[in-house]
Amino acid sequence: MTKIKKLAKILSPFQWASVIIVCGFTLYFALTDTESPLHYTLLSSTAAVCGIMNVVLCAKGRKSQYYWGIVNIASYIAISAMSKLYGEVMLNTFYYIPLQFIGLYMWRKNYSKDSDSVKVRKMKVIPAIILVVATALGICLYKYILSVIGGNSVWLDSTSTVISVIANALMVLRYREQYLLWLIVNVVTTVMWALKGDPIMTTMWAVYAFNAVYGYYLWNKMSRDSEEMSAVSEAM
Repeated sequence: MTKIKKLAKILSPFQWASVIIVCGFTLYFALTDTESPLHYTLLSSTAAVCGIMNVVLCAKGRKSQYYWGIVNIASYIAISAMSKLYGEVMLNTFYYIPLQFIGLYMWRKNYSKDSDSVKVRKMKVIPAIILVVATALGICLYKYILSVIGGNSVWLDSTSTVISVIANALMVLRYREQYLLWLIVNVVTTVMWALKGDPIMTTMWAVYAFNAVYGYYLWNKMSRDSEEMSAVSEAM
């Protein structure tokens, strides 16, 4: 009961609304879906609920987001494999799962007990430009690979995969710019799952997109706070 009360104080009204929307739509579509196999519906629902908890806690800079993320990713790998979205399968299996443990370690090392959140960083202009160019080249190359192995929605899948790789790395390294990339990923992936006809995944990723905007706002604020704290420490 104490943990529930603590969680209630951590999340903002907007974030609670996001959680309720995803959980509500997930329950509705799970109960009304007469075409998908039961195991697919259960996995999809698990991915949605754990996923929304993962992203709202990440936006708050809480390291507990990684525990929800591990369950979310494991479920998402299974449903992506069933949908033949091989880019999503490879991304989550060989990158996201290992990075959850690396990220948890990195965030613990750079966690502020005073604010009870991770210390946020801001990317400089030149590295940001290099990142954009590398991302564009990566998308084109990965699209070719997905086409060769017979994947579906290869442009959408490639764009989502490559940008997700970079965004997740920025998240582990605590850069606020991750949310600009997550916004692109979330919009692209929403379209991809809408085309696949999966309402639970479509709803989850659409809510993720709104959370990315809110997350950038919060991390921008935390970045300024971190800079002010660093300036005070140096002055002392």
